[in-house]
Amino acid sequence: MHHKKFIKDVGIIGITQATTSLAAFLLLPLITKTLGPYDYGIWAQISVTVSLLTPLGIMGLQMAAVRFLSAEKDKQKIQESFYSILLFVFVTGLVISSAVFLLSDNIASFMLQDESASYYVKAGAGLILLGAVGQIVTFYFRIFRQINFFGALTIYKSVGHLVLTTVLLLNGFGLMSVIGANLIVMFTLFLLALFFIYRQIGIVVPKFCYIKDFLKFGAPLTPNGLIRWVTDSSDRYIIGFLLGATMVGIYNAAYAIGSLIQLFITPLQMILYPELARLYDEGDHDTVRLYLSMAVKYFSMIAIPAVFGLFVISEPLILLFTTEEFVEGAGVIPVVALGAFFAGLFQILINIPLLVKKTKLNLYIQLSAAIANLVLNIILIPILGIIGAAYATLLSFLIMLALCHCINVNYYMINYDYIAFLKCIIASGFMLFPLLIFNNNSFASLIEAIIISMIVYFISLALLKFFSIKERKFIISIFKR
Repeated sequence: MHHKKFIKDVGIIGITQATTSLAAFLLLPLITKTLGPYDYGIWAQISVTVSLLTPLGIMGLQMAAVRFLSAEKDKQKIQESFYSILLFVFVTGLVISSAVFLLSDNIASFMLQDESASYYVKAGAGLILLGAVGQIVTFYFRIFRQINFFGALTIYKSVGHLVLTTVLLLNGFGLMSVIGANLIVMFTLFLLALFFIYRQIGIVVPKFCYIKDFLKFGAPLTPNGLIRWVTDSSDRYIIGFLLGATMVGIYNAAYAIGSLIQLFITPLQMILYPELARLYDEGDHDTVRLYLSMAVKYFSMIAIPAVFGLFVISEPLILLFTTEEFVEGAGVIPVVALGAFFAGLFQILINIPLLVKKTKLNLYIQLSAAIANLVLNIILIPILGIIGAAYATLLSFLIMLALCHCINVNYYMINYDYIAFLKCIIASGFMLFPLLIFNNNSFASLIEAIIISMIVYFISLALLKFFSIKERKFIISIFKR
């Protein structure tokens, strides 16, 4: 029953992620074709800044809540723990948002070499506070495996942002459409989630009884988020400083397409870690190993053909979803896609240090990759331009994956199915033929080519006997149920 619940929850999150991915994909051409590369570059820099500072407000407390409350049954302890974390994050998020608002002129000058953009930075400052408290309230439903609620809130956030942005853009609000829509949707999401939480556990004034233990677990993870930001997003700052906001917009559009592969790991990881934490605490180590090895196998099954496909259709994709001004970024897409594949594998394997409570190891891994990324960006961007930033990201993610694997063998052995990995590569090779043969100059022809290539891929996997008999029976039983 636990296996079926796990698969069902992954399926729900998968559907949720497909919906949110579609919304994000529709938002990309809407913004790029309406605003152009310069204004889109400003929005990209604001997003990057929010992603940098939001983890500082959360201080790893969302992961501490997952780790310590996943198996908790005492309602009073849940109340005390949740509201302590929420109030703590609200205060820290408010302080950081206020600081960004007050320093907006300096931030705009540094990021974009354009102090007039500080107006947009001021407007975006509130996203830090709302993003921090929003993560805490939505993580509540993830912790207690209420995946239907979690999925509904996630879909509301992405689809609501798309719809409201569209309405505001059509009414001529420009870049403020994107920022304002985000603020409105995130605020209403917070209120909606808090209402459902109140219905379940009520509300109490916290005494912060457990906050010390939570911070002891979560605080070492805070630098991880900031350091991971260096690996994921610092290239935008360097591009903006050296090449200007227009090149940031071009690079960010290509990066958004290439990094879509990481969305494949999101539904799995959201369910995987709470389930692994429960199994590990119950002493079921064999099932923990099974889940980890199967997660690597099935993520590879989806991500490897995506990397191959993006290598072939990168230019048609960027032309369809942006404008001619963005086509310079086509070469970035396959490089970022391969890096995103390595990052997805890392997200699975990094669960092991979290389970054994060696969170400092995560810090060392992320720090090594961040330093490498920063040095490579400084060296490669002046020489190769935005493609240099893509190569820096790829190498950094590869370093993260390699270090994580080397550390994990000292704590937890996983059986990797290398034959299955090879079968995915062979099947992906066959999949390329429809993508190369079909004309991909229109949206309809591109979708047709993708569907046919997916059919070819899965038929190839079946002929190569990728799924064992036991796996086939289990998958069929899940779909029947």
